Amino acid sequence: MAQRGDRKRTARMALSVGLGGLLTLASLYGTTACTSDEGASSSASSTRTTSTRSPGASTIEARRRAFQINHDDWNRLGYRLDWRGFAHVGPRQRVTHLTPYDDVVVVHESGSVLSVLEADTGALRNANELATPLSRFLGHVREGSRVVVSSESELFAVDVTTGNLLDRKSLAKVASTSPVLAEGLIINGTPSGEASAYLLGAPVRAWAFGMGDPIDTDPVIVGDAVGLVSRSGNVAFLDAASGSLLGRARIFAGCDATPASDGSTMFIASLDQSIYAFHARGGELAWRVRTARPLRQQPTHHRGVVYVGTDDRGLLALDAATGAERWAAAGVSGTVIGVRAGRLLVFSGSEAFTLDPDTGDIVERASLPGVAILRPDAFVDGNLYAVSAQGVVAKFVPRS
Repeated sequence: MAQRGDRKRTARMALSVGLGGLLTLASLYGTTACTSDEGASSSASSTRTTSTRSPGASTIEARRRAFQINHDDWNRLGYRLDWRGFAHVGPRQRVTHLTPYDDVVVVHESGSVLSVLEADTGALRNANELATPLSRFLGHVREGSRVVVSSESELFAVDVTTGNLLDRKSLAKVASTSPVLAEGLIINGTPSGEASAYLLGAPVRAWAFGMGDPIDTDPVIVGDAVGLVSRSGNVAFLDAASGSLLGRARIFAGCDATPASDGSTMFIASLDQSIYAFHARGGELAWRVRTARPLRQQPTHHRGVVYVGTDDRGLLALDAATGAERWAAAGVSGTVIGVRAGRLLVFSGSEAFTLDPDTGDIVERASLPGVAILRPDAFVDGNLYAVSAQGVVAKFVPRS
C-alpha cells in the first residue's frame, strides 16, 4: 500500500500512423505521472516501449532530480505542490510552449512533439510527433476538443482526447508568429509582412492584409479586432472576421514582447523606449510614456492598470486610461502573470515576486531555479504551472 499522498499512474499511448504520416509516440509509456501534493516522490516503473524516443524510468528520474522544488519558496508565494508530470521531450530538445486548460495541459517541445497531460493528475494522456525535429513550431490554440498547432509552413489539428490527427494543411504564406484564434479563424503574421487568416477545418485562407514589412510580434485580440505591430513599427487594427482595416498608427520601432489589451485598447512596450496605448477603433493614440531604455518585457493589463518591466526603474504601474504613473517597483523585473490573494504575481524567468498592488512594495521574493515557463490557468487565484526545459511539469495549487 502506498503511503498517504503517493500516487502511481501509468500513462498509456498508442503507436499509430495518422494523416500525412503522423507518428503518435510511444506504447505503454511506463512512467510515474506525478508526486504527492506534499512533495514526496513516487517511484517510477517502466514497461516495454516500442518507441526509441520514449524515455524510460532512468530518464524520468534524472529529469525529476534535475528539477528541484523548494517547497518553502512556493509556500511563501501562496502555493503548494499538487503533482509533477512528464511531457515528452526528445534528446537535445526543450519545452517551448505550455498552455493550461481546465481539463488538460498542452506542452510543445522544440522538436515536433505535442504532449497532452491530465490537469487533475499530471498523467500523460497522449503525445504526438507532428513532423520532423527540424520543423519550427510557433504555438498553438484550442477550439473545443481540438488543439491547432502552427509550424512555419503548416497547421495541424489534433484531438486532445485521443491524440488523433484531425487535419493537416499547408499555409499560403510562411508564418513567423504564434497564431491567435478569433471568429473561427486562425490568424498569424508572416515574414513577408502579411497577416493571414485561415478557416478552421477548411484548407482556405479567409483573408490577408499587408503591413509593408515583416511581422515578428504575435498578434493580439482586442475585442472583435486583431492588433498587429510590424518590425519597423507599423501598427494596424483589423476586423478579425473580415480583415478590413479599422485603424492604423505608427511607432518608431517594433517590439520584442507581445502587446497587452483591455478589450478596446492595445498597449505596446516598444524598442523605441516608449509605452504606447492605441484605441483599436480608428487607431488613435491614447497616450505615450517614454522610458530611458528599449522595452523588452511583456506588458500586462489588469483592472485599469498597465504593468510593464523596465531595465532601469523596475516594474512600472501606469493608469490604463491616461498613462499616469502610479508607482515604480525598483529591483523587480519581469511580467505580471497573475494575482494571488490580492497580490500581484511577477515572474522574471528566474525569480518570482508578490507585490502590493497599491504601492508596488515587495511582499515576498523567491528564487525558482530550473523553471523555464510559469503560467496560471486563471489570472486571479488560478492554479500555477511550472515547467522545466526538460519537460517536467509541476502543478501548484493555491494554499488555503
